[in-house]
Amino acid sequence: MLGTRTQLGLAIDEFGIVVAEVGARSGRPDVHRAGHWRFEEKLNLDNAKALGQQLRQFLRANHFSSKQAVIGIPTKWVIAKEITIPPASADALTGVLNIQAERAFSLNASELVFDYCGRTSTTERSDVLLLAARREIVDQVKDFAAGAGLQIRSMTVSALALGSVVSRASCPRIEGGTPSTRSDDREEHRYGLYTRPTYCEFWTQVNGSPRSIQHVSLASTNGTAGDRAELLTSTIQRLLLLSSQQDAASPQRVTAYDGSGLPDQTIQQLNERLKPQIIVTDGGAQLLPDGLGSPDDPEQAQSIAAVAVAMAGLGTDRPPVDFVNPRIGLKKKTSRKPITVWAGIIGAACLLALIAVLVDWQADRRDIATYAEQLELMSEDIAAAREIVDRITYATSWTSQEPVFLNFLRELTLTFPEEPTIWVTNLRLSDSAGAALVGNASTEESFYEVMDKIKQQDAFSNVQMIHLRNVGRDLREKEFAINFEYRGMK
Repeated sequence: MLGTRTQLGLAIDEFGIVVAEVGARSGRPDVHRAGHWRFEEKLNLDNAKALGQQLRQFLRANHFSSKQAVIGIPTKWVIAKEITIPPASADALTGVLNIQAERAFSLNASELVFDYCGRTSTTERSDVLLLAARREIVDQVKDFAAGAGLQIRSMTVSALALGSVVSRASCPRIEGGTPSTRSDDREEHRYGLYTRPTYCEFWTQVNGSPRSIQHVSLASTNGTAGDRAELLTSTIQRLLLLSSQQDAASPQRVTAYDGSGLPDQTIQQLNERLKPQIIVTDGGAQLLPDGLGSPDDPEQAQSIAAVAVAMAGLGTDRPPVDFVNPRIGLKKKTSRKPITVWAGIIGAACLLALIAVLVDWQADRRDIATYAEQLELMSEDIAAAREIVDRITYATSWTSQEPVFLNFLRELTLTFPEEPTIWVTNLRLSDSAGAALVGNASTEESFYEVMDKIKQQDAFSNVQMIHLRNVGRDLREKEFAINFEYRGMK
C-alpha cells in the first residue's frame, strides 16, 4: 500500500515548470491538481531563490498544499554514459562505481554529482547507465525549492521517471545486488519519447533497464497538427536508425509521452506513417489509465512528466536516479578502534620484551589485512584495465598500413559527385560491417545516381533504401536513408 499521503512532482527546465500534486488511493495514483508556471527569466544561481518565492505564490494561489517534493530535471542538464561493471558485492559496488565515474567524464569529479540506473549482479558483468549532473545545477535547484518553501525528497531525471513508473523493474536498489532473471537470452529493446514544444527527450531500455538518454531539439512548427506529426515521424525514424541494433526485431516499440499538448489523434497519425516497422503507444494512457484531468485543458496535458516524477517518489522503490541522495560519489567514513594494548605496557614493565613482540605481530596482521583488502579491490581495477587494453589493441588497427575504416570511407566517398548536390548528415558503421547512411540531396536524380554507384561497388552489398522524402512541404530538397554492408570487414 502506498498510503494516503500526497506529494508534489515538479518537472523543471530552463523556461518553466510543470507541477502535479499526486496522492495514492487504494494503491492507485490520484492526481489532485496540476498546473504549468513559466519563468519570467532563465533560472540560474543568482535568481534561484527569487524565482522560488514566485513559485510559492503560484502554488498557494492554485491550492497546492503538500510541501514534500520530488524534482525532475531535463536531460539537457545531465551527462549520461553506458558502462560495464564487473561482478561485485553490494559492499564493493560503491567503490567500483566511484572509480568508473571519475574515469567516464572529462570534468573534475568534485564538480559533479553522480548516480546510476540499472541492474547489478554478484555473478556476472552488468551494463548500467551512469549519470552526472553539475553540482552548480543541483545547488541552484535546491535554492529554488528552498525559496518556494519545499522539502526536496529526491531529484531525478524527468524522462527516466516516465519510463520507470511504467516499468518498475528498470532500476533496483543498490542493496539488492542480485542479477536479473530472464526467461531467455534474447534482449528486448524498447524506446521512450517525451515531447515538449521546442525539444524532445529520447531514451533506450534493454530488458527494462535504461541504456541511453538524449536531448533532441525540434524545429518550431506553426502549421497544422499534421505538420507536427510529420516532424515527429522524421525524428523518431532518425533516432531509431542511429540508436537501434542492426538485427533488432520488428516491430520496434516506442512509448510516447506528450508534454506539449498534442491533439488526441497524433498517436494514430504516427502509427499510420511508421507501421509496420515501428509501433507507437500512448505512455500517458499507461501511466494513468483514467486520464490526467480534462483532455481539453492544455495545462493538464503538459503535466504528465510532473505526475511521473511524483509517482516515482510515492512508490516503495526509490526514483531511478537521485542527485539529492546519490548512491555513488560519497566518501566512506572510516572507524578507528582504540588501541588498548599500550595500557598493558605501562602496567607491566617487566613484560616489555613480550609486549614488543606482540605489538610487532599485531602490526604485521594489520598490514597483511590491509594488503589483502587492497589486493581484492585491485582485482576490479585489473579487470577494468584489461578491458582498456583490449580497446587500445582494437584501436591500433586504425594505424595499420591499410586501415579498414579508412578504406571504407574512401570507397564510399568515391560514389559521391564533386558537385555539392548530395551530402551526408549521419554515418554509422558497426563492428559487424553493417552501415547506416542518412543525408540530404538537392534533387531526386542525384540520390539515385549515388545509390546506383554504391550498388555497383564490389566493396558494398545488400544495399537497401530505407526512405526518400521531402524535407519541407514546398522544397525540392530530399532526405534519404540507406542501409548496406561493407565486405572489406568480413
